[in-house]
Amino acid sequence: MRVSGLSSGMDIDTLVTQLMTAKRAPLDKLNQNKQILEWRRDSYRTINSALVDFRQNKLDKYKKTSEMNVYSAEVSGNKDAISVKATTSANQVSMKVEVGSLATQSTLETASLGEGTTMYTKLGSLNSGAGPFEFSVSRGDGSSSYTQSFKFSKDDTIKDVLTKINGDYSAGLSATFDEAGKKFVVKSKEYGNDTVKFAGSLLTDVFGTTDPEKATQDGQPALVTINGTKYTPSSNQLTVNGVQITLLQETKDAGPATITTKPDGKKALETVKAFISDYNALISTLNSKVSEQKYRSYAPLTSEQKKEMTEDDIKNWESRAKSGLLRNDEILVEGLSNMRTLLSSSSVKFGDKTIGLASIGITTGTYTENGKLYLDEDKLMNAIEENPEQVMELFIGSSDGASKGIFDKMYDNLNVTLSRMADKAGTAKYSTDITISLNEQSTLGKELTDLNDRISTLTKRLTQIENNYYTQFTAMETAINKLNSQSASLSSFTG
Repeated sequence: MRVSGLSSGMDIDTLVTQLMTAKRAPLDKLNQNKQILEWRRDSYRTINSALVDFRQNKLDKYKKTSEMNVYSAEVSGNKDAISVKATTSANQVSMKVEVGSLATQSTLETASLGEGTTMYTKLGSLNSGAGPFEFSVSRGDGSSSYTQSFKFSKDDTIKDVLTKINGDYSAGLSATFDEAGKKFVVKSKEYGNDTVKFAGSLLTDVFGTTDPEKATQDGQPALVTINGTKYTPSSNQLTVNGVQITLLQETKDAGPATITTKPDGKKALETVKAFISDYNALISTLNSKVSEQKYRSYAPLTSEQKKEMTEDDIKNWESRAKSGLLRNDEILVEGLSNMRTLLSSSSVKFGDKTIGLASIGITTGTYTENGKLYLDEDKLMNAIEENPEQVMELFIGSSDGASKGIFDKMYDNLNVTLSRMADKAGTAKYSTDITISLNEQSTLGKELTDLNDRISTLTKRLTQIENNYYTQFTAMETAINKLNSQSASLSSFTG
């Protein structure tokens, strides 16, 4: 039990607090170091989130070939027969297209099931048999053929049949019910396959199809002639000379359709503008951290210091204490340097020409802008018109995959930066979530673990020291009290 200084008249609690103030200085220092480490890890979290977002949500999109397509295709003549879309491998060859026939699906359509039939009609009401009723689809001929079967009970409805068949992805079928004609219709999802066969008692006994094979219209390939060459694609879509052609209807008497391909920088310009905007925002964030002012005289506040300050004072103080924690950080500085070097060194050779960012209208600002990019849209559009393939290769790499473009290179470089940050701060390389748990086996995680152990040990030691002070003061109070009692006794004798 602690005494309060009744005998001595001293304020024991205040004395012990004053004695412990100096003793607690090392503990306050450890807690301040811990706070700095935690703030630094939080700063890394924020930077990590920005890097992951730029890499996974921006670059991952930009590096797709469709985002840097520098060609467009147009149809003249019979515009109703086909639709077209230029790919990045378009070669600007003009094409004359004649559509003889469209590709079809294997289709079976039953006779009318009678008035009153709906999707909710039970199979048992269409056939008095007890079931089960089977439906099967087969594909292929001879040893390469395979069959898939379905079974239904008399209590199943037509809707149940549709749900089961359509819900089986591997069956590759589309089943519908024609409410107007009261017919069951089933089609193969693939076009041009004439080996698809439908069979089973569901068709013969319930839906009244005497000969399912004869009732099936076999799928047929399309027939199209392009620049005098005949093609028989198994679907209504094919790619020729880098142009994706979708067949819509037969040309017949309306005459052929003509496809013209030309350089078109609109899509590429849109992608490059978005990249530059996102890149500038990212390096602005990184540059603000590595150049942030550091206030060395503003250490994290102790709990005792906070008691004597207002909330606004605490907020302002901690704002400065947190400032500059990543100033000149090696990981961020190197990451920025790698991105700038990548952009300035990337180029594509074309004959005696070398095409780089500067030659297509992308330049950096002044030295004080720390690598900010600027775009001359007219110059980029002119470059695309003159050298479309080379501009595309500069950003997304060669079509044969032999060389990488700027987007892929930066995607890879950022992974290195994120890996280093994960090793140091324990951040997640693939998550933008700033609340996700940090890896405690990282460099800063281990430092924090060590600090927590030291704080715990020192706290226990200070508690023991404080208890010893109180024990000594208690002994003093007891001795004074005893002396006072003896003095009072002697006084009574001499009364």
